Amino acid sequence: MDNSEIEEVEGAKSKTTTKRIENEDGSSIETRVEEVEGGYIKTVSKRYKNAEGEWQYKDKKSVSTDNPLEDKSLIEKL
Repeated sequence: MDNSEIEEVEGAKSKTTTKRIENEDGSSIETRVEEVEGGYIKTVSKRYKNAEGEWQYKDKKSVSTDNPLEDKSLIEKL
């Protein structure tokens, strides 16, 4: 993985944190976490080439009560 960047944006009622990892071949994985009332919405966007060399895009969303980008110790996770 070539580079990684983290960007935080605060709006009137929410905070969004984005972490992007880009590879040499142009593929990337972007994780966006939006803090909303009662928890967090996590969106993982993947951009990559398939076997035929065509670009593919996939998004996956999930909801969490804890910030999925915060590092926690193993004890805190249990």
